[in-house]
Amino acid sequence: MKSIVAFVGSAKHNGNIDSIVNKVLEGAKENGSETKIYYLNDMNIKCCQGCLYCRKNDTCCIKDDMKTVYEDIKSADTIIIGSPVYMCQVSAQTKILLDRLYPLTEIDMGKHIPRFGEKQLIMVYSQAAPFKFMFSKYFRYVSKSLKGIGFKEIKRIVAIRSFTPEVASNNIKLMKEAYKIGQLL
Repeated sequence: MKSIVAFVGSAKHNGNIDSIVNKVLEGAKENGSETKIYYLNDMNIKCCQGCLYCRKNDTCCIKDDMKTVYEDIKSADTIIIGSPVYMCQVSAQTKILLDRLYPLTEIDMGKHIPRFGEKQLIMVYSQAAPFKFMFSKYFRYVSKSLKGIGFKEIKRIVAIRSFTPEVASNNIKLMKEAYKIGQLL
């Protein structure tokens, strides 16, 4: 049975990111995958302190909700990270998560080596911009930075013109795409 862990980096429940991520999970559940979803805005996750504890240990010394997240990621086959685009970047909630994923990588002679193997990665974004390519360089940068911890992007979903929370859920083509991606996991 495949295990999928998803992260919603939007403050809005039932918003665009939540709708897309849940549609992917719905498709995955249909094929028997085990799924779990985290709403980052509702969690107690502190910022990385740059203490480097994780360079000598395979976890973080901060006692917060990331302790459970690390365990779920270690056993997952697929990771889904969803974030709205704010100021041309992921949300603050998502950025804190990304910073705190540092314990998932080992550094050997300047090269990042995943401590817990490779995971499939699906990135989900929503943006007000009208064209998918508007932030594609940034999206590639985020995916490239996650390779060092073993997350290999296999799919990217981008909801455009996301001015209101129901844009994604009202986009039948987008919801079908998300569901199909989930089924293929």
